[in-house]
Amino acid sequence: MNTAAKLIVCAAAFGTLFALAAAQQPTVVKTNLLSNPSFENGLEGWTLSAYEKRGTVAVDTVEKHDGKSSIRIENPAGDDSFLQQTVTVKPRTRYRLTGYIKTRDVVVKGTGATLSLAGGYEHTEAFSGKQNWKKVSFEFDTGAQDSIKVGPRLGHHSSMAMGTAWFDELQLIELGPSRKR
Repeated sequence: MNTAAKLIVCAAAFGTLFALAAAQQPTVVKTNLLSNPSFENGLEGWTLSAYEKRGTVAVDTVEKHDGKSSIRIENPAGDDSFLQQTVTVKPRTRYRLTGYIKTRDVVVKGTGATLSLAGGYEHTEAFSGKQNWKKVSFEFDTGAQDSIKVGPRLGHHSSMAMGTAWFDELQLIELGPSRKR
């Protein structure tokens, strides 16, 4: 066998070994840091904050993306209703918040239904009007914080929203160290 043929055989063997080794690597599953993320246990682990005290929250077993239930936030008049969960996080670390949102008759001048991070203006894409289930997500950095509040929101700071929004299958995962080290 000539040198070129030997190199081709070696390369093919190395490629096969590399593919086998890669296939045997364990898949890293990211842990969801939220408790009760699909509201299967009602409001356990969640707290509602409604700025104008008009918003209400309820478990909905009819409108759901998956599983047994979703959470419904209703603002019969303009309000900023935020269903929050406090989560322990690592400082100077990146996270991703993901979930599904559905809306009906949401009227707002500004921000409608979102998944949000408390204490600032960070949130997913906002929905108003009528929207069928849509997956949304956003990434953020914790900075010096070791605890955050995240969750579904209808309205936002000075954006008072009216209408109904459903949220389901929320997930908060750690992505890795901050890029701002």
